[in-house]
Amino acid sequence: MKNWKRLLALSLAGAMALSLFACKSGDSTESPSADPSEEVSADPDTDPSTSPEIVADLSQGVLEFSAGMSAGDTVLTVNGEDVPADLFLYWLDYNCYYFMSYYGMFGLSLSDYATDMIEDSVYFCVSQTLLRQKAAELGCLPTDAQVKEAQDSLDDETREMLKSGYGLSDDSINALVLSNAYYDNVMAALTHEPDEQELDEYLDSLGVFAVKHILLMTVDQTTQEALPDDEIAAKKSQADDLLAQLQGASDLEAKFDELMNEYSEDGGLATNPDGYVFSANDSLVGGFREATLELEIGGLSGVVETDYGYHIMLRLPLTEETKAEYGANFRADAMNDLVQQWEDAADITRADALSTLDPEDFFNRLSVYQQALYGEEEGVG
Repeated sequence: MKNWKRLLALSLAGAMALSLFACKSGDSTESPSADPSEEVSADPDTDPSTSPEIVADLSQGVLEFSAGMSAGDTVLTVNGEDVPADLFLYWLDYNCYYFMSYYGMFGLSLSDYATDMIEDSVYFCVSQTLLRQKAAELGCLPTDAQVKEAQDSLDDETREMLKSGYGLSDDSINALVLSNAYYDNVMAALTHEPDEQELDEYLDSLGVFAVKHILLMTVDQTTQEALPDDEIAAKKSQADDLLAQLQGASDLEAKFDELMNEYSEDGGLATNPDGYVFSANDSLVGGFREATLELEIGGLSGVVETDYGYHIMLRLPLTEETKAEYGANFRADAMNDLVQQWEDAADITRADALSTLDPEDFFNRLSVYQQALYGEEEGVG
């Protein structure tokens, strides 16, 4: 699972550090121990990821306690540049937290995805290291203004919390908050805005199209069971009548909107009054995509039957706003391809510690340590 796009979409750096920190600790008001000066065990009701058997030892550093490592230990080497343990473990914690937040509720366990957690974290660290190296090679290192903006994104209190709660060094914190600047500068140097032909070809490759539709459902909206035959026949007759009205309209789009707003039973109409934009990645009911793509821009379909009912489609031109959004994706995809090429060519070595690191145990121990530490610092208990 190589999730470079996911990393970029989440803003990388300072804002992500803050959001993760806030999610895990900012609203904690209960101490897991009556005496914060002693070792404490976590209350499993406070955080479901923690284990009652783990006891926080605040006499140890956070990374020593949670992973048996020091901040400066080398876990990876990328083209001769060392990646410290604190950066890797920050991303490992992030990936574990992300996974549990979205998939833990479905009963999925970190122990079953341990390799994925490690590999995602390796990829994040390798990618950021390669971007820094490429920026130096191209002479597009962060400007003074970018450095100041990055430094100003974290106040002193948050920086200290990232040190104590995650074991991050100043250098590693700075590397995180400058990630966006490195990415932006390298992208500006190596990619370009697509011209009209390039954008059209890119949109075609992604299968992007825009459409409005009128839906007359032949299944019950609650149970999804088929309606009685006589009701289905009435829906077909109504669809044929609506199509005839549209085919005779002098202003097709205006008439389509009128009939769509009056008769369509599409549950998404209220939030998508101007139609939908779909790509090949979107899962659509069988027959809908195929019927739409047969149309020219501005073209009207016949009555198309799917498992949901009878549709009438009007294919729309892509708006300038949609094209601008995909234009940005064009450059991001180009960057993704470049980073992948650099990774494939990079000389990467891994420390033996990565082969024995247990992501689930690390995540649980870090959570227990943070809860104990934050409770003590806040004077709770």
